[in-house]
Amino acid sequence: MNPALTDLARDPWLLPQLDALIGANMPAFMSWESPGNWRWHGMYDRYPAHQLCLVDGDGRLVAAANGLPVRWDGTASSLPSGSDEVLVEAVDHGPPARPEALCMLSVSVEPAHRAAGHAERLLTEARHRAAVDGPRGVIIPVRPTRKPRYPLIPIETYAAWSGPDGRCFDPWLRTHLELGARQLGIAAASLVIRQPVERWEAELGHPLPGPGDHVLPGGLVPLRVGEDGHGTYTEPNVWVHHTAAPRS
Repeated sequence: MNPALTDLARDPWLLPQLDALIGANMPAFMSWESPGNWRWHGMYDRYPAHQLCLVDGDGRLVAAANGLPVRWDGTASSLPSGSDEVLVEAVDHGPPARPEALCMLSVSVEPAHRAAGHAERLLTEARHRAAVDGPRGVIIPVRPTRKPRYPLIPIETYAAWSGPDGRCFDPWLRTHLELGARQLGIAAASLVIRQPVERWEAELGHPLPGPGDHVLPGGLVPLRVGEDGHGTYTEPNVWVHHTAAPRS
């Protein structure tokens, strides 16, 4: 039986499960303080109807997508700098008077259900809702799932890779493109996390004795340690755009 589609506006009791699901799909450091992460729960409070959830017959959350309405004129040059900026604008200033698009910031699927088409279903639902709430469609700062294996490769180069069959090399980016999305550009500093070196050392389990770029397990790019005793992780994402799709 297909999981039931709902959202946090209808079923706010799912919030703890939603947090747990997102956390299980990301490296631990991805939830650390950043301008956007500080406001993540503010997104739930202000935009609960855009937090899409798929729930199985036992009431267990198996997949979710987190989004919100944004201003966007349809051009690549007017895209936000990334997820941090989207959240700061949407949570601090509230929804635009006339939403032009929806921005989906996260799609999470429970590991045992990753081959069931749930991510595709959530993307399709977001496109349907955009036809009403954001007619320019859905924009997404995609976090390529295979990029952590290639942290030294520039994101622009990685995003252009293809496999022997000519399809996009990255599985998650490929999913978007094969659903009809177009790639708009790179969000070079989508999420920026800056913390004392000691915190990074505790996370890594080994010392970072000097400044420079250090490979960070789960990171899309290396961690940059500065002379000031702080390490900064600046995550790049790939902007894609899905057109709105009215329900048939």
